[in-house]
Amino acid sequence: MGWKRRPPAGNVRRVVAISNNLRGTITNKTGRIVQYESFAERSLLLRLERDRTVRDYASQPEAFVFAAPDGRTHRYTPDFIVWRTTDHIEIHEVTLSNRIDRLSQQWRMQAAEQICQARAWQYLVHTEHTLPQGAELTNLQVLHAYRPTGYADEQVQAWLEQHLPLDKPHAFGQIAQTIAADRGQAATMMYPSLYHELWHDRLQMDWQRLFIVNGGPVQSTLVMRQEV
Repeated sequence: MGWKRRPPAGNVRRVVAISNNLRGTITNKTGRIVQYESFAERSLLLRLERDRTVRDYASQPEAFVFAAPDGRTHRYTPDFIVWRTTDHIEIHEVTLSNRIDRLSQQWRMQAAEQICQARAWQYLVHTEHTLPQGAELTNLQVLHAYRPTGYADEQVQAWLEQHLPLDKPHAFGQIAQTIAADRGQAATMMYPSLYHELWHDRLQMDWQRLFIVNGGPVQSTLVMRQEV
């Protein structure tokens, strides 16, 4: 018999296998180990990871203890806590829409809402209708691989800042070819660093349209992000 592993630091419990659901961990943008126990939760983490307004986030943050209408004391551990760059704090729960109307689900959602309101936090519930899906989910999954700073290229960043107007869209292929010509390299050599800029939102695109098909970028238009 093996020892039961402890949850990551700051997590009150370890995720468990639920049917055939996906479970695992990621290392987030601050180096924190974050757990997930479904593909739906993993899709939310991809969105949080790319969101520039999210400073940090963690999984299984605490157990909310509350008295339910059945006269019993219940414990509910929400999925994630999110810290925004504005210092605003949010609690996030991921569930299926067909579970929302369950009495037990209603009780814990109401309790969590009251606890968060008392702390000046926000409580958010995600279902399959509000989580990333379709083209957005595919884009997040593909471009997430280019998140590491190893894909950053200071020369590419400088070229974009000097030559790409903030208010004028440019075709991805045109940008790659122009930068490559200036450097005497193949356009495909520019792709990883441009993907890195897209992930970190320094370049903007329509995330609701599929960006990469059959291993290469489609004819998408990009716009430089204006810093605020």
